[in-house]
Amino acid sequence: MKYVFTLLFLTTNAMAQAIYGPAGEYKGYSQTSPSGVTNVYNPQGQNIQSFQTDSGQTNFYSPQGQYQGTATAPIQAIPNTTLNAPRQAPQAPSVKGW
Repeated sequence: MKYVFTLLFLTTNAMAQAIYGPAGEYKGYSQTSPSGVTNVYNPQGQNIQSFQTDSGQTNFYSPQGQYQGTATAPIQAIPNTTLNAPRQAPQAPSVKGW
């Protein structure tokens, strides 16, 4: 499992984050460009993966730029509700017994 939490550096609107393993060992870093493409690099600085997320769909690419597949975020409905149901207006409180 990888953990991407530590900010490594900022350059001209590109953000990079160091990647550490579960035991704290350095695994490399990721860098996101202004266009939203994230490149993942190993500790030696070689690109090992690229991906881009748009509207909940993530497209993965090899270091050579070849398309490798897509992952879509699952839709999670609230139990016992209908998708796209109209919202209910809040009801005024009522006092019983009066």
